[in-house]
Amino acid sequence: MTTAVVVAAVGLACLDHVWHVDHFPPTRSRTHASSYRSHGGGPAATAAVAATRLGAEAHLWASLGEDEAATTVERELSEEGVLLHALRAAGARSFVSAVLVEPSGERHIFPYRGDALADDPARLDWSALVRARALLTDARHPQLSEHALQAAHRNGIPTVGDWSDLRHWDQTALVDHLIVSEECARAALGDVALGNEALGEDDLAAALPRLRSAEHQLVAVTLGPRGILWDAGDGVRRTLAPRVDVLDSTGAGDACHGAYAFALASGRSVADALRLASAVGALACTGPGRDALPDLAAAERLAATLPDEEQR
Repeated sequence: MTTAVVVAAVGLACLDHVWHVDHFPPTRSRTHASSYRSHGGGPAATAAVAATRLGAEAHLWASLGEDEAATTVERELSEEGVLLHALRAAGARSFVSAVLVEPSGERHIFPYRGDALADDPARLDWSALVRARALLTDARHPQLSEHALQAAHRNGIPTVGDWSDLRHWDQTALVDHLIVSEECARAALGDVALGNEALGEDDLAAALPRLRSAEHQLVAVTLGPRGILWDAGDGVRRTLAPRVDVLDSTGAGDACHGAYAFALASGRSVADALRLASAVGALACTGPGRDALPDLAAAERLAATLPDEEQR
């Protein structure tokens, strides 16, 4: 009997209300929605689900409200096999999002960030963290995130950071593998490195090493269908993205991060981990919500079709 790879995630677990709309932006006061559904979301939570689908034992530390949204989130994570360590506060309201999906599959997120959500690591049991082979954080609950990152470093656990904006950017210095969205990278490099936010892709590739906030840190930027730019300290490379029929890109980046953490925990090389992550992110776009998150066999089949990374 093989032992499951253990992946830890810390961060946002929320409820997404998703509408597929015929036109965006709307041209009238009412725009037809061809479908609606609600389901769990959040970068860390979706990453944990993606890792579980690939075969990991995934633990998630998150903050929830005391409301119906939290009940739904907790039930869905349990059904997926994610082991949830939930921090609750009396009267708190959970994080929920409205997500509008264009016919192209591109999504637009309107988050309500909750109210009175707790962020006190002393109130949670962290004993399972020391068993993890990789830790992922989205820094949405900064005190939980910093506590987990510090504990991971003390125990020699590699850390993965998923940043979508510049909030709590100081914590990136605690991350071994920093993988950010294109929007976040452009904001960081424009504001911090270049004094110019109008970066072309060549500029982004050239400036990518300047994202590094710790020695020996891997830095990467997810570019959707254009793949992943990354630098492990020996030059910028690109891992290509497989071509798929996109239905809904919601959570694709989160799934990509979860797959990378799983691959890292499994002992794969950075290049192999990014190929698997790229494949999982692409497959996540082929269905609504978390429905299309693949198992390991499907992800590896698609990853095997990708060429070796390109040197930039």
